[in-house]
Amino acid sequence: MRVVTKSFLRYLTRRRSLVAVQLLGIACGVAAVIGMTLSARTALSGFSEAIRFLNGSATHQIERVAGPLDEKLIARLTGDPDVIAFSPVIDRKLRLSRGHQVRVLGIDPFLDRGIRPRMVQGQLNSAQNLVSFLTDRRTIIIDETLSRDTKIGAGQELQTDRGPFRVLGIFSNPAGEPLVLMDIAHAQALFGFEGYLDRVDLILKDASAFASRMGPGFHVESSTHRSGSLRTMLSAFRLNLEALSLLALFVGIFLIYNTAMFVVVSRRKDAGILRSLGASRHEIIASFLSEILLLGFVGGALGSSLGFLLSRLLIGLVGDTVSNLYFFLSPPPPTWSSGILAVGILLGCSASLLGSLFPLLELVRMQPVQALAGRVVHRANWSKVKHVAWLGGGFLVLSGLLLAASPFQVYLGFAGAFAFVTGVSMLTPVAVYALRSALKYSLGLLGLPGRVAGGNIGNNLDRTAIAIAAFMIALSLTIGLGSMISSFRQSLIWWMGTQLRGDLYVGSQSDVDVPEDFYEEIKRIPGVVGTDPYRNVRITYRGEPVFAASIDAGVLQKHTRFGWLQGGNENWNPVKEGAVVISESFARRFRARTGDTITLDGANGPVPLKIAAIFYDYTTEHGLVMMDRATYLRIFEDRTISSLGVFIDPANPQKTEILEAVQRKAAERGLPVLSQAGLRDSILGVFDSTFAVTRSMRAIAIVIAFFGITGALLTLFLERQREFGIYRALGFSSPQIASMTLLEGLGMGLLSFLFSLVVGTTLAVILIKVINLNSFNWTIFYHPSWEPYLLALVTAILASVVAALYPILKVYRVYPHMQIREE
Repeated sequence: MRVVTKSFLRYLTRRRSLVAVQLLGIACGVAAVIGMTLSARTALSGFSEAIRFLNGSATHQIERVAGPLDEKLIARLTGDPDVIAFSPVIDRKLRLSRGHQVRVLGIDPFLDRGIRPRMVQGQLNSAQNLVSFLTDRRTIIIDETLSRDTKIGAGQELQTDRGPFRVLGIFSNPAGEPLVLMDIAHAQALFGFEGYLDRVDLILKDASAFASRMGPGFHVESSTHRSGSLRTMLSAFRLNLEALSLLALFVGIFLIYNTAMFVVVSRRKDAGILRSLGASRHEIIASFLSEILLLGFVGGALGSSLGFLLSRLLIGLVGDTVSNLYFFLSPPPPTWSSGILAVGILLGCSASLLGSLFPLLELVRMQPVQALAGRVVHRANWSKVKHVAWLGGGFLVLSGLLLAASPFQVYLGFAGAFAFVTGVSMLTPVAVYALRSALKYSLGLLGLPGRVAGGNIGNNLDRTAIAIAAFMIALSLTIGLGSMISSFRQSLIWWMGTQLRGDLYVGSQSDVDVPEDFYEEIKRIPGVVGTDPYRNVRITYRGEPVFAASIDAGVLQKHTRFGWLQGGNENWNPVKEGAVVISESFARRFRARTGDTITLDGANGPVPLKIAAIFYDYTTEHGLVMMDRATYLRIFEDRTISSLGVFIDPANPQKTEILEAVQRKAAERGLPVLSQAGLRDSILGVFDSTFAVTRSMRAIAIVIAFFGITGALLTLFLERQREFGIYRALGFSSPQIASMTLLEGLGMGLLSFLFSLVVGTTLAVILIKVINLNSFNWTIFYHPSWEPYLLALVTAILASVVAALYPILKVYRVYPHMQIREE
């Protein structure tokens, strides 16, 4: 047994370059899964750790049902018998001069010691530091992560878009999220929030009794429930990330199949010799498995390392995406552990065993005389092709059933997508078989090498179909994901054109609220024909987080053209009378329809509201309830304005002067201003950064499939060395043999592209109409775009040509008499 195994393993040292290709292929498949999963889980773990650190020992938080808390609440908390400790908090964001955002906590250093003693412990022990923290508005404390990233220590200045701040000290932050602490009064002044709080963190004895005393208008939530609600907001995002990584592994299994098949083909004669010398069939199988597992072990270990490096690149993209779409998150980079290595090796070995199943069956069935014949060409078996096709058809039927049931459970949609990909992969051999004559004719137009190349692709389905299927899936991912992203972008542009029609937006994308007197001042400027005071706030509906927005219904009716599921701008009429309109995501999430009544918790208790209409919206997948400002003030008693849309008559000859006047008045108050074009560009910038992770996974899938094409061509080349030798002995030149090999690669690549046109477009429809709709509850309109298809074509050609280079080099390096010496 040891002699047989040594004979097999000795091959690995003799074919180092080919072994390197095999290892890289396995490593890429493992790295895709490790990188995506590790970055997603690290981000979620960093989020959980950040929440725990920020909560400290608080058991509950109290907020208004909508809007800020009046700081007069502190007097009530001081004498409440169920309050053990409390700390008022301002929780906002601050942009550094280099563009990155950090979280700012405004705290009372005396009250906060009972909730978060680790934050300020040791930094404010001296009287001098305490006095500076309380009296100097430009004094802050930063955590060690921010200090390390900015290379700023105690006594130095931190530059921000609000001016410089002097760093008083540095505190330890196990969560790794960049954090700035300042006195709560200074934070209120900085963000124009005097007299108000974002929340109060509490340690309570009896939460139920406390909540009943607080009465209506307040939302008392346990820290555990709050963390769970925030984690739920990320569930669809996390699910999509993990599905992407599994798709990459799916393509990787095809690659590993090619790797295993390559091992079988390259070792067939060695196996025959060993069998003729007395080695048993079981010894050959065990030795083959040893070689495959060794490749899986090393490839998995290498993949875990590459995946770890990939995760450190992706973690920033994941954090930025979460920050842009949900809430501020700056997760720490993943740390290496032996568990990552173990998972990588397990993935590599498991996928290698799975991929080697059919090649192993081929080796078991092979007779010694067959094996001694050398690397004979494996011809197509129509019976096997039909059986695989029937199985693929079954998977497609299963896919249809799962996709139809996906509205009831989003996981069924992903399962249906995987079943679809599996089904079309199994139909690839029959598709290649059906097109073999057309392919042979088409390539034959390029001469005899083309005719032979076309015949070889159709006659070696066990080798070519798997590589074509893997490459087709990768190209289909390129087309499907590209079409989905392009359609989403075009839908977003359409949405912005319907809703964002103001000339200027004051305070947009800022944590500084717009003063109400500024709103009244802008309304009085001659030439301003409309001002929309927009307020967006997170509320709770049926125990789930949603958003409420207040607007001026009359202004929007006159100056915008919302996209409605039914009706037109007449839908604003009932809104002006006290009704609400809801986003499509809210309607789908809670199964609400036009004419239904929803009940929201208001400042003075529950308030029933009639739904007037449903509109398309891409601001949040959790649902948005939009109402007129008068209704909002009546329900929530929150006069805060998040941003202000300013509309000016385009025919006004003094439009430029009016715009300048608004911008000047905003600058005097330190309020940021964006033009309509600037706001749209900013939103598209966020959109493009959001899909950076998706584009990364698409690129990885293409790299994996490239190795698959390379492996298939190498396998064909090894099987047909004697055939090549005979061709050359009969008068074929080396350039003709090289052309034959190149055309085989191009033929396989172009077949993959041809199939991906249908599969990729169907996959795009599944992603748009099923996965996104059920995951995020909004409609994306399909917009055909030539870019994903062009990218797929260019990728197919380049990858096919590059994959053929190594076999072509072998053609020129091996002499004909060496190739036919066994005849």
